[in-house]
Amino acid sequence: MQERYCKCGNQVIVQYQNKRSEDWFTRFWIMGSTFGKTVRVCPHCGNPLNIDSLK
Repeated sequence: MQERYCKCGNQVIVQYQNKRSEDWFTRFWIMGSTFGKTVRVCPHCGNPLNIDSLK
């Protein structure tokens, strides 16, 4: 897991997983009340989460 930040500065936890040997995908987690749930948008600013747009 890696700690990254949205453009708005909100902390996002990134987890890389693979179901098979070559099929990698990313999951985004937010600390706080939504921890334990994966998210697709930043709950602070609403921007879609994309690994290339995170700092």
